[in-house]
Amino acid sequence: MSKSTEELTARQALAEVSRLCYQRGYITGTEGNFSIRLGSDRILTTPRGVCKGRINESELVITDLSGNPTDPNAALPSTELKMHLAAYRLRSDVFAVVHAHPTIAVGFTVAGVSLSTPALPEVVCTMGGIPVAPYATPSTDEVVESIEPFVKKYDALMLDHHGALCVGKDIWDAFYKLETVEHQAQTLLVAHLLGGPKPLSKMQIDSLLSIRSVYGLTNEVDIEYSS
Repeated sequence: MSKSTEELTARQALAEVSRLCYQRGYITGTEGNFSIRLGSDRILTTPRGVCKGRINESELVITDLSGNPTDPNAALPSTELKMHLAAYRLRSDVFAVVHAHPTIAVGFTVAGVSLSTPALPEVVCTMGGIPVAPYATPSTDEVVESIEPFVKKYDALMLDHHGALCVGKDIWDAFYKLETVEHQAQTLLVAHLLGGPKPLSKMQIDSLLSIRSVYGLTNEVDIEYSS
């Protein structure tokens, strides 16, 4: 059966983002998993146990909304697809999910240091804060329970001692949010080394929030104001 134009385009983009994440060092080995929602009842996703830096479009797997491959001969999807399915179930505006392990951002969770300090205007405008979901055993239903309260409200979040989860209107939108998370972590790390971050003031933050609509952003965001 020939593939639709939508599927072919999605395969190309998903494979490209997978390789980019590997090249940027956001994942190593066979880590990471990525997906795109196709229509109302199918998910295109990365397979289990494959290095995303070497993945090709034909290796990508299509599943139903329960995570079952639609082709019985296809490879198995990632054991962490549960996270993606939860995001699609909870958010009708989400059409792509990226899960990776950006080193510095994950390091902040390991150290127990907040990534939500309002330090960069672009983070305040696009994502507000970057919350950390409680630790959960990877690849289990614990992860879904851990992220659900956060993915309902946030487009980017960290999984404690684990990785980042970013959602978007398409795979590039989700990928750019992942980049922004790691950029925030890198900037805050430098600030901590130089004596500690100085957050934006409430007045500065409120001014940024007032212009979000200029960028087509209408969702509500939560900000961790400094005391």
